[in-house]
Amino acid sequence: MNPVLRQGRALLIVAGLSGCAAPDPPVLTAAPKARAATPSPPSAGTDDIAHRPIEDDPAPAAAADDAAPAIVSVALDHAGDMLVGQRFTAADADAQWHSAGLSDGGRLGSCEYYERGSLPEGISMMVDDEHVQRFDLAPLDDSDETTQAGPFGLRLGMPEAEALKRLPAGSTRRPHAYDPETGHYLTWEDPGSDLAIRLEIFDGKISTLYWGASGAVELIEGCA
Repeated sequence: MNPVLRQGRALLIVAGLSGCAAPDPPVLTAAPKARAATPSPPSAGTDDIAHRPIEDDPAPAAAADDAAPAIVSVALDHAGDMLVGQRFTAADADAQWHSAGLSDGGRLGSCEYYERGSLPEGISMMVDDEHVQRFDLAPLDDSDETTQAGPFGLRLGMPEAEALKRLPAGSTRRPHAYDPETGHYLTWEDPGSDLAIRLEIFDGKISTLYWGASGAVELIEGCA
């Protein structure tokens, strides 16, 4: 047989056998990495709001001569869930409240002190004309200190130097009414409201502090 024909016949046989075999599985090439979308620049004369980042506006910086921040007023207008100016009568004082008995037999709406109830431990409130006027932080059971903190984190027994660091600027200092030689008052009034806080300082430390309506903190003997 012609060598050329013999070679061609062999090729045809191989090709035929190859056609009967299962084809190799296709090779999948890796998908191209996604490219970050680049926003098109806005057309001239159109608003670019669609291309602006979604973010809150930065808070404006407080000016040096701004009034005291609102949180100061909030800190001075309450104790627990009781608010300065809130109406409170003897009928509201259930068995959980304890009154000082100052108004027993007195005129309707006369001044009274209450403690316990929903007030934090160690804090009492002055009620005059059936409205809350101020809150007092005083020692418990004739002890020297209490763990309860008042506004600005002030505590009984805290040195005056530390108290001045916590109080906003503008405190006034006056001699104590009964012992001006060793004691004095330190008072700060909120310029943004009718609220204030007063500290009684003896031997360089806070002995008593009270806060609420500015007129009420000026009272030397609580209700008087």
